[in-house]
Amino acid sequence: MIDIKSSGNKTLNIVLANTNKALREVLKDITPKELALLAKAKDLGSVLESLIKKTPQDATQNRALLTLLKNNPTLKSLGNVTTSLKELAQLLDTKLPKEPLPALEKLQKILTTTLGNNTIITEKALKNRLENSGIFLESKLKNFTAPKIDLQMQLKELAIQLQDSKVPVVKTLLIDIKALLSSELFTTPQQNKAMLTQLSSKVTTILDKLDKQILSHFDKTQYPKDILFTKETKELYTQLQQLNKPEKLLKSTKIQELFSDDFKAVIKKSLEELNSTNHPQKLELIKQLDKLSLQIDYYQLLSHLSNASAIYLPYYFDALEDGNITLKSAKNEKFFCDIELQLKEYGFLRLRLGMFEKNQLNINIECESVELETKMKSNIGQLKGNLLSAGIHPKDIRFIKSSNENAPAYTNEQELQLGFEVKA
Repeated sequence: MIDIKSSGNKTLNIVLANTNKALREVLKDITPKELALLAKAKDLGSVLESLIKKTPQDATQNRALLTLLKNNPTLKSLGNVTTSLKELAQLLDTKLPKEPLPALEKLQKILTTTLGNNTIITEKALKNRLENSGIFLESKLKNFTAPKIDLQMQLKELAIQLQDSKVPVVKTLLIDIKALLSSELFTTPQQNKAMLTQLSSKVTTILDKLDKQILSHFDKTQYPKDILFTKETKELYTQLQQLNKPEKLLKSTKIQELFSDDFKAVIKKSLEELNSTNHPQKLELIKQLDKLSLQIDYYQLLSHLSNASAIYLPYYFDALEDGNITLKSAKNEKFFCDIELQLKEYGFLRLRLGMFEKNQLNINIECESVELETKMKSNIGQLKGNLLSAGIHPKDIRFIKSSNENAPAYTNEQELQLGFEVKA
């Protein structure tokens, strides 16, 4: 399953007028009457303060600012992200100057991947594109942890995983893991290369022993159902192996990786590069990058104010004009997702999904096109089969009459219980 954290835990609340262009546009055009709706206090500072506090916010403030955000003329005139990406790609097709421009080259690579005809996309690739769409950059920075801490947590998880193993050698392995976790290599906050190399060497010894036991034909025959031979243990082994390199344990390496693929970070780096280059399309590129940056900021602010994760669709296929996704968590481990697409041939399509009890799924489908609705109904059986093969049980799949396109996303208690039900 794709697990993208929604902003219900307030990880997207790094929003200030001097850093978020969308908020700056909203506040620039605000009237005194509208400002009075946003806060009990009469000053602008209280509005901004309410946006960055971790404490619960006034829902009236958020609703009022959300309305202003959606109706702001500057933001409404921006157009859709897909069109902006295409326009940027066309500008970058111009022959680059001779001097190296790594950020612009990286940007061009991202656009080529995003704008390719993605008729089939893997779960891993989709998750990666959503996470690196630029919407979550500040969230990732805020929640940054040192790689050594990540390694420590994974070793602890491995120790918990193996504690019920019946394989005799595993008990010795657990003693080694616990001894390493309590050693100064983890307890000392130092990050010098020598200590990280020593730490990596000791983890390698543990992983070599673990690998030997996982591959042991004798132990697998004696204890065929042991926790040692499960998929979860192998995944932990792989994760530890990937992280366990001295250079990977440096904070600077992780920060560099974080910025290397995030779209918003690449845009910012590209703007810095353009200011010191003679690119033939310099002014046009700066204008287009500023526009995209504003569009990403819009989705960040929209996410914050609606207590959800609102994301533009970070991939393209020939039938698509534009699209966006809104993810929201609710009480009792319920999760909701709105997928809104504008299709070239069939017009507007909205899918509203509700997941509950871990793998039970309800789907509401709104189609502008009767022809598309007929085609989708004829393929419901295949959809249900694909979901079941992925371990997801479609409880209800319903086609409902088209409603207000500006209707709010799911509330915390909303269920998908309306419309025409299709039984496959």
